[in-house]
Amino acid sequence: MNKELLKQLEDIVNRGVAESYFPVVSKNSVRIKNMMVRKTKRGYMIIDTEKGQQIAFTEFKSTALAIAKCKAKGLSNTDTLLQLEQEMAKHYHDAIFYENIINKTKDSFVRETRRTRLDIALHESQRVREKIDYFIFS
Repeated sequence: MNKELLKQLEDIVNRGVAESYFPVVSKNSVRIKNMMVRKTKRGYMIIDTEKGQQIAFTEFKSTALAIAKCKAKGLSNTDTLLQLEQEMAKHYHDAIFYENIINKTKDSFVRETRRTRLDIALHESQRVREKIDYFIFS
């Protein structure tokens, strides 16, 4: 193919990606329009690249992507998403706790009650995750 045609095609694709809400992955970050999600040692940081300021800090990547997409669209759902993340984190940590008890206890009654609680924690965590996914995919 002609190099000029390839350059034109690349410009068209890049222009389309810049104007869309598709996530673009590069090294240690994900960009959605002017928003950037960067992984850190403790979680995920959402940065507005136009203003050069940090928007939020999250524990889960799904919440960070949801916040970035909402902010890129001009929506202000950050507080709602951070509350959902707190709820999901609670159930996630509960699940880790119950899993640990199940593995370490010798009492069968305790093991069965913790399995029930583990199942509830996993179910609730999944329910909250579906709410966060709604913000990502809508």
